[in-house]
Amino acid sequence: MIIPRDHDLFAAATRAFDRLDPVIGRYRSAGRALDVRIANSLPRRQQVIRMRDEHYRDTLTGLGVPVWDGHDEDAVQLLCTSGDRAVGTLRLSGEDDLHDDFGGVRSVLGSGSFAVVGRALVVPELRSCGVLQAVVHAACRWWLAHGRGARLVVTCLAATVPSAVAFGGRVLTEPLLLGPNRVPVVLVEVDARTAVDDGCRWLGRHGWSVA
Repeated sequence: MIIPRDHDLFAAATRAFDRLDPVIGRYRSAGRALDVRIANSLPRRQQVIRMRDEHYRDTLTGLGVPVWDGHDEDAVQLLCTSGDRAVGTLRLSGEDDLHDDFGGVRSVLGSGSFAVVGRALVVPELRSCGVLQAVVHAACRWWLAHGRGARLVVTCLAATVPSAVAFGGRVLTEPLLLGPNRVPVVLVEVDARTAVDDGCRWLGRHGWSVA
């Protein structure tokens, strides 16, 4: 007598993707739970692409860059989820990312290696709820553990500079007009150690626990 084995292939696939996409930060507050993970698997990278396409396409078009560019394959993609829903994303890329967009970068950055923080995105209805702060905190903590040093350079839309400064950022440039729509972008240097400490304090003041 042949007896079928009791397979749950969906659960097995989910576990496999979870191993590929490790959680690097868990954030909890009253009524909300966020997990920040590295998006290595194709399904979770597709979530990143969908978020950009749905909520960021017009901005990216104005900057003159596609939804997924040549730096994305090698970049560290962070994905923040609330339950099964993707609510935030950010990428850490190499120095070439910055040099492709701006000439003469060394005149304001000097020597030394750094990672570039960009493509930060939160779904519109959660943009004042601490999601961005959680993703940035997780990114900085990950970079301290796996990167080369503590130095990060953030490419900020001019309107988001106060958020970077709140994480200890130092403004390096006046607004630089980038892309066909001449979108004002500001370069901000961040020490990841300071950003982790300041971010943890901000999250704690606003009712978030960090793990």
